[in-house]
Amino acid sequence: MDLLIAQITTDLRSSDALRQSSALLQALQQCAAGRDVSALARTAATEILAAPASAVCKRLALDLLRALPLPPDLLDPLLLSSLRSDLSFPDPDVAASSIASFPSLPSHLLPTLLSSAHADIAAALSSPAESLRLAAVTSLSSLLPRDDLALMCSTNPSLMGHATTWWGRLAELALDSADAVAAAAFEALARLFQELDARRMSRLAGDKLVDGEGALAVRAQWAADAINFIWSRRNMLIARSMVMPVESFRVTVFPLVHAAKMVASGAVNTLRQIAKPGDATIADTVEASAEKLVGVSDIVSHLLPFLSSLDPPLVFEVGINMLSLADAPGGKPEWASGAIIAILTLWDRQEFSSMRETIVRAVVANLHLLDLGMQVSLFKRLLQMVKNLRAESDRMHALACICRTALCVDLFAKESVRRGQKPVPGTDVISLFEDARVKDDLNSITSKSLFREELVASLVESCFQLSLPLPEQKNSGTESRVIGALAYGTGYGALNWTEPALDVVEVCRPCVLWDCDGRTYAIDCYLKLLVRLCHIYDTRGGVKTIKTGASQDQILNETRLRNLQLQLIRDLREVHTSRISSRLIWAISEHFDLEGLDPLLADDPEDPLNIIISNMHKTLFNTDSSATTSNRIQDVQAVLICAQRLGARNARAGQLLTKELEEFRSSTSADSVTKHQSRYVLQIIKYVTKNPDNRWVGVGDATGDYPFSHHKLTVQYSEAAAAQDRKLEGLVHKAIQELWRPNPSQLTLLQTKGIGALHKDLPKAGTLTGSSDPCYIEAYHLADPTDGRITLHLKILNLTELELNRVDIRVGLSGALYYMDGFSRTVRHLRNLVSQDPVQSSVTVGVSHFERCSLWVQVLYYPFYGSGGSADYEGDYAEEDSQMTRQKRSLRPELGEPVVLRCQPYKIPLAELLLPYECSPVEYFRLWPSLPAMVECTGTYTYEGSGFKATAAQQYDSSPFLSGLKSIYSKPFHQVCSHFIRTVAGFQLCYAAKTWFGGFVGMMIFGASEVSRNVDLGDETTTMICKFVMRASDDSITREIEADLQGWLDDITDGAVEYMPEDEVKSAAAERLKISMERIALLKAAKPKVPPAKTEQEEEEEKKKMSEELELDGFGNPKGPSTLSKLTAEEAEHRALQAAVLQEWHQLCKEKALKAQ
Repeated sequence: MDLLIAQITTDLRSSDALRQSSALLQALQQCAAGRDVSALARTAATEILAAPASAVCKRLALDLLRALPLPPDLLDPLLLSSLRSDLSFPDPDVAASSIASFPSLPSHLLPTLLSSAHADIAAALSSPAESLRLAAVTSLSSLLPRDDLALMCSTNPSLMGHATTWWGRLAELALDSADAVAAAAFEALARLFQELDARRMSRLAGDKLVDGEGALAVRAQWAADAINFIWSRRNMLIARSMVMPVESFRVTVFPLVHAAKMVASGAVNTLRQIAKPGDATIADTVEASAEKLVGVSDIVSHLLPFLSSLDPPLVFEVGINMLSLADAPGGKPEWASGAIIAILTLWDRQEFSSMRETIVRAVVANLHLLDLGMQVSLFKRLLQMVKNLRAESDRMHALACICRTALCVDLFAKESVRRGQKPVPGTDVISLFEDARVKDDLNSITSKSLFREELVASLVESCFQLSLPLPEQKNSGTESRVIGALAYGTGYGALNWTEPALDVVEVCRPCVLWDCDGRTYAIDCYLKLLVRLCHIYDTRGGVKTIKTGASQDQILNETRLRNLQLQLIRDLREVHTSRISSRLIWAISEHFDLEGLDPLLADDPEDPLNIIISNMHKTLFNTDSSATTSNRIQDVQAVLICAQRLGARNARAGQLLTKELEEFRSSTSADSVTKHQSRYVLQIIKYVTKNPDNRWVGVGDATGDYPFSHHKLTVQYSEAAAAQDRKLEGLVHKAIQELWRPNPSQLTLLQTKGIGALHKDLPKAGTLTGSSDPCYIEAYHLADPTDGRITLHLKILNLTELELNRVDIRVGLSGALYYMDGFSRTVRHLRNLVSQDPVQSSVTVGVSHFERCSLWVQVLYYPFYGSGGSADYEGDYAEEDSQMTRQKRSLRPELGEPVVLRCQPYKIPLAELLLPYECSPVEYFRLWPSLPAMVECTGTYTYEGSGFKATAAQQYDSSPFLSGLKSIYSKPFHQVCSHFIRTVAGFQLCYAAKTWFGGFVGMMIFGASEVSRNVDLGDETTTMICKFVMRASDDSITREIEADLQGWLDDITDGAVEYMPEDEVKSAAAERLKISMERIALLKAAKPKVPPAKTEQEEEEEKKKMSEELELDGFGNPKGPSTLSKLTAEEAEHRALQAAVLQEWHQLCKEKALKAQ
């Protein structure tokens, strides 16, 4: 290895560019193989970077230096000096190589380099050499839009001025005579616009600072300036793009279209307000609305011929951007139809096959821009295209778009007819889904296709979204057009959404007959919508008439629902899944009009009531079904409740069900619980039969609820079907939520809610130094869970009276933190720290796994920096060789002895590495027992007040006994559910979270309060004892929590809860028990004396008196002891809830004791 390094060193010192480049390539190869070639660093720096060399060699030498494990205090000066000197090198290729390396530099080096080299960068942008202009444009287009540079510009006015000048020059270079430079300039503008919404380049950057508010304002100013330039020079830019090669034309499309859309929609004014929030003089400085429409039409006319191009990527790019313009104010449906036809032609030609998902997504997302007739004609074709998509997320999103479009078309067409317009055929939901292949799929019983379940679930969930209030949006755009069409169709009426929902339940009716291998999510969705519609139209009361005030539409809808119910009753015989059979019985019997049945058909087997009862018999006596198709306990419970309500509502039903339940009670199919429940139901039916006016005893109001779900409450019976259901539910809900109620972008928030919408309070800064230290340092951090990175922001204040020429900030890491360049610590060099003048510095680190971690800051002062110099070495060096002389004369001023200040470690809270995980209580309690790792601890805090003041009086406000846990609401936990016992200030809280790395963390907090013994005058202070139980999916998570329990409690409660060790808990419990025993002994001692024993004659007389006092029942027999409790309702609730919480607590303690043994 030494020979190889010697050979490479010799080649590097030669002046032959070919030998130098081959030697550098060989060194990079050895470095990539994991061998240490650090000895070559100084040679590469002195012989290549600091000396005249070719551009290729300089670039390879830079790559080699960055690849070597050099400490930053050695690497940073080498990089800065070499890049700075190469920028002014006469050879444009060398200067281009230097400027092309800027985007790969760490963030902390950029401000110094860009500020010192701004004149050279401006010269490169105006250089006569095309290669240098191209390198400068490419480098700046990758560097300037990034978050870290935008954040630096927000705090550095001089750098901001330079960057604004460079952006202006980049926009002008879009008109450059060289095609490559013009294309790169167009691409730079496109990157700037795209970074406003999706910060892709910022995420790809290496040493990235976590985004702050200032970055948005800076980028908004650059974007507003670029938009004004493009709009004012649009004709010149259009002409320039027309003479570019066809392969470069594609990059010119997006900047033109985006600028036109921002001007037409007025969003450019919002960008100006973001850039200058206090400026009230901002107005629409661009042309009037007529001029805007003309400008947008000019751009569309410019793009339209390229829709017939033979280059598929160009057709797709132009089509997507024309759809964007069609959505702008003044857009026309013809623009959208031309673009969609061109994009679908790509599908027909089987070209651009790698973008199939993107094609479908683009078409279905913009389908609302077409006129009604074209939407209908494209609908069935799009449905088949969506069915054939491979990726689940794309398929679900496209399906959600199609379902929303179907409801939108149906509502819009019906409202147009009501307002006197000519009806458009095929616009109702039933006609839209009339396609033969879709119909066959829906009517097939044992189809293996999951698409039909996705379709039914998406349709039903879209109907439920339509039943909710439509979101309000002030700005124009895609969502506003859709919301406007839906609002037009529903007329903002409360029940207009039920008309397309009725079509949906008719289209999806065959789903109850499906055999889905145990999956029930889609069928549950369908039955839930059916029950909701039956409840809204009150089908239990029969079809209303005009005499009772019903409208024609209401009568028609109720008749359709009744016919649908009759059809579903006939389908009951063919239901293949017994679990669905009982749920369908529930959905129908709860809302079916029994009084409307013909009494003459009572003996007919086809009578609906006879069919329902025969299927209830089948469910009650069904013992052969497997666990995957039935849930017998739940099925029988549901059927027994249906029997009670049916029998109490109708006399004939009561007679038939009495016979069925008597038979069921006496059979072996019933266990002890169902026998008792059957007896209870029979008693109710008999009572209602004898007292018809008291029918309310067995019948409640129809609530419209559907109490069934595909979720399983226990982990013991894990099923593949249930897992598939949960996955499908997650995909459907995510797609529907993203489409109907998306999270607004930053720009949308600012347009709708004003400039203050994005204001975020900075985290609280912590002090790392002591009161007598010569330097004051405070720090706070920002976290980015998406990329798994944390940025530490430091503020350094020189408290001495000296001006320090050099200060080094060293930051070391412990725990799961790491630097992106692989070093264990980093150094930030600060220059010229004036007394009492704060200086900002930042460092970004990555987090590899869930573990406690800290950043260790060390400050090195160099008070004597610059005192030594070359003057110390002047004199006669005749006795020394020339090399030693050259080295001594080239020495820099000595650093001198540093003053080292070691700061307190900055600890990252463990809870910072968590994210809230939203889940239902059912799913939470299903997961809880299956989590393998558990840790528990006890904590206490005090709160003021007790008794009525602290509990009952505060029932509508935040409870004072939760004062110690109020900080958890601001932590990354999702509160799943909570149970409060206000009478004794007890509670149970359940939280769910996930780590940044996917591990699940569940936390339960049990609390019970005790009055403090030292009660002062005034309000009492009460101690709350909390049991924290954490369960996790991995032992490593609980191990980290258990390592420092007080630290964990401090993280989640901000220091409000104090950890109590287990021995203290036990001693406190023993003390309380001792006090209780003493009180009991005192009470026993205070009891009255025992009376003397009575004679036999006195006992016989007392027995006679008691027998006379006994009450007799209706049969003359003495009544048994009363089961009625003498407790009040409040006392009973208090005891039951207290017992529930304490039983859970004691169970946990018992498990721990068994584990310890």
